[in-house]
Amino acid sequence: MAREISLRRRIVAAYTLLAVAVCLFFAMVVYFTVRETEKNLVERRLASIAEWQFARKLQGGNPELPPGIRVFAGADIPAELSQLPSGFHDVTVATRTLDVLSSTSSRGERYVAVDEIGAFRKIEREVVGALGLGIFLSIALAVALGRLTAGRVVAPLTELAGAVERDELDERSRALTLNDEIGVLARTFASRTTQLQQFLLRERLFTGDVSHELRTPLTVILGAAEVLAARVGDHPELAPVVERIHRTVLDTADRVAALLLLSRSPEALDAPRLGLLALVEREVERCRPLLVGKPVELILRDPEEAWVYARPELAGMAIGNLLRNACHYTERGEVAVLLTGSSLVIEDTGPGLPSSVRAQLFDRFVRGERESQSGAGLGLAIVKRISEHLAWDVRLEDRPGGGSRFVLLFPK
Repeated sequence: MAREISLRRRIVAAYTLLAVAVCLFFAMVVYFTVRETEKNLVERRLASIAEWQFARKLQGGNPELPPGIRVFAGADIPAELSQLPSGFHDVTVATRTLDVLSSTSSRGERYVAVDEIGAFRKIEREVVGALGLGIFLSIALAVALGRLTAGRVVAPLTELAGAVERDELDERSRALTLNDEIGVLARTFASRTTQLQQFLLRERLFTGDVSHELRTPLTVILGAAEVLAARVGDHPELAPVVERIHRTVLDTADRVAALLLLSRSPEALDAPRLGLLALVEREVERCRPLLVGKPVELILRDPEEAWVYARPELAGMAIGNLLRNACHYTERGEVAVLLTGSSLVIEDTGPGLPSSVRAQLFDRFVRGERESQSGAGLGLAIVKRISEHLAWDVRLEDRPGGGSRFVLLFPK
């Protein structure tokens, strides 16, 4: 995974890139200005000196040229300069760069004027050196200003992040009083945090109230079922019904307790060391009545003991939901359960899941596409939530030959 660039570095990089861009632009402007200035000034100077020399020679004089300036005409033009086209050129001769003008005089005679000293070349080097130094200093200044500015810009954000992390973003926080974007962000964070806290409080209160209110009727139903079980001796055909009522009440009580635990944060729960084998065997037996009348076999294959740190109510609810889901949708074949030291695998020979719902499989209210399917689409969502609560990993894998395979992976 690529490392994210911090905001501070982004600000420094933006300053530096801006300085580099501006310096390069001005460097190009200066370069072309110097080149054009050299071409026009030196070219005109050499042309005027050459014409002046030719004019003096016509008058019979022998004019003395400025130091470093030489003019060759006709056959006197050196071989290395004779092939130059008309115009101004930079020519390197024996490691020296010369300014050379190849042209034709007013009398139609071809000549070559050479500036051997290259005074303008010296000025050009000085300008380029100063320009390079200026670019270096500008970039260094941009980096320094970027770091200074980044510190001032990022400091309020860092302070805000610290306050949010420490849960200290209340009316005493200085960030809430600011009138800039930081203040707007802080107030948005505070408002959203308050809403979330109120929502979580309402959820916990609702779950606790529902659990508390359900306990009394469940206790009454359980007591009534036990009384019925003691009085159906003369009516053995009613014994399975009473047993089903008794089992359903116990399952419901366990689910209510699990939901109450699920409403609390994982850090607030104690997680005893739990052996899953007995729990898996209990859930398997609870699901066998769901297969009555179906040509489906429920198999627990060579189970191993698996030790985890979890509340038995939550672990049982997750495993039970997966098992009931497999038994409900399997019409023939088998539902196989495999428990190892690090995972629980539940696979079935049912119709499997369509590709259209696989991506949202563990979302709430997501169900298959068949009309015969019933349920609210909450079972797998609850399993996912419990798995996250217990730091387990739940996933769906392809089963060879069709059907579904759900895997619960336990942390090491």
